[in-house]
Amino acid sequence: MALITNLEEIHALATQRHDEFEIMRYMLEFLDDIEDAQLDAIVETIAAPIIAAIDCTQCANCCRSLDVYLTPDDAQTLSQGIHIPLEAISTQYLDHTLATVTGEWGKFKLKPCVFLRGNLCSVYDHRPDACRRYPQFTPDFRWTLADTIQGAALCPIIYNVLDALAAQVDNIVKKL
Repeated sequence: MALITNLEEIHALATQRHDEFEIMRYMLEFLDDIEDAQLDAIVETIAAPIIAAIDCTQCANCCRSLDVYLTPDDAQTLSQGIHIPLEAISTQYLDHTLATVTGEWGKFKLKPCVFLRGNLCSVYDHRPDACRRYPQFTPDFRWTLADTIQGAALCPIIYNVLDALAAQVDNIVKKL
């Protein structure tokens, strides 16, 4: 399978296939014959080679496009890692008011991320947990699929995983 990594093509294809991905989501949400853990295992099997094949440092679109939410521990790790006082991290880089609207502690004020240098994270070893896990498909793939579909237009990994899953979902359903 040839992976698509061109961001313009990813955006166009994800937009074009949005309804198809939503139908897949609907099918998977109401498929009682497959346990959540079983579906997660299938998705992990599909995702693993795609994640291994795509170099995020060639893209970094997530760092340019997404809101990054932080926990107090994330802010502390960042503070210690880049040797800036926690209070300075909090006031210079974080928006706590907007974060609380979504039930979060803090989020980076700016997009693209102020720590992005070209396509590389300048605080990579000290980055927030949300950045470490992105893109995260499991656990609970079935119940986070709506958010995953939204990310397909900006992340080559997400688009290619959904593309591969869409090609297999009919066979998965038939086997049950």
